[in-house]
Amino acid sequence: MTQKALKIGLALGGGAARGVAHIPMLGVFDELGIRPAVIAGTSIGALVGVTYAAGISAADIRQHTERLFGHRLDLARHLFGSRGARLTDLLTLTGYASFQIQTEKLVELLLPDDVPKTFEELDIPFKVVVTDYEQMVERVIDKGPLVPAIAASIAIPGIFQPTRLDGRLHVDGGVTNPVPFNHVRDGMDVVVAIDVSGRPRAVGQKMPSNMELAVGSMHIMFKELADMRRALNPPDIYIRPAVDQFGSGDFLRWRDIMAGAETARENLRRSLKVRLPQPDPVSGDAERMT
Repeated sequence: MTQKALKIGLALGGGAARGVAHIPMLGVFDELGIRPAVIAGTSIGALVGVTYAAGISAADIRQHTERLFGHRLDLARHLFGSRGARLTDLLTLTGYASFQIQTEKLVELLLPDDVPKTFEELDIPFKVVVTDYEQMVERVIDKGPLVPAIAASIAIPGIFQPTRLDGRLHVDGGVTNPVPFNHVRDGMDVVVAIDVSGRPRAVGQKMPSNMELAVGSMHIMFKELADMRRALNPPDIYIRPAVDQFGSGDFLRWRDIMAGAETARENLRRSLKVRLPQPDPVSGDAERMT
């Protein structure tokens, strides 16, 4: 008698550079030979999550991260060399002395070439959480072109250019739902949430940059929203990697971020392993899960 496959819903939260910690968490799924039945992502969780949903392994995502952020020159070579971008492609002037990063162009440059163009082409069903700025509501996108949806989800207000979807401006999904585990519940046996928002980094006597202040303040909001949602209807597994010591723009410290997530990775591995079907006493093996 075969065992029923365990259906796992996975939610990847927002947290800027701290979202690099999602990569070792995804490695746990690869290590155990399982994959989520559905993934939802907010902000950096959307960017990392869509890459995994495209069928790219955690190990390959790590290699792609190293190619991008191994050194400042590596990122410059990728953006302005192999991808042929110009600085004017990435920055737009929105007012006197006010520049914003052109988010859709940035997403196109950062995603691996193997990521398809639409949700429908992904290997794993995927949901992107964005915030409708004009309607002041959360929105979930799971159909159509990927790049505009991912761009909207990572559009930190004041830093990244908002994305127009259906004629309305959309900004970072974390503004309304920083860890979207409520969107991966239906029909799932286990819901896993990875929260990489953390606390604002301690600055001591040093005055943080405008970006650090803006994103750190958002992290405070992320934590409050995530805690409230978790208190109302908690997921089965909730993992918070140790990311407090890293700043929002610390992508060049990607190795340190992954190393700091080691304890969380082991906690996720143990939490998942105890929920896996036990080996069949007749066949001596468990059914592979999807």
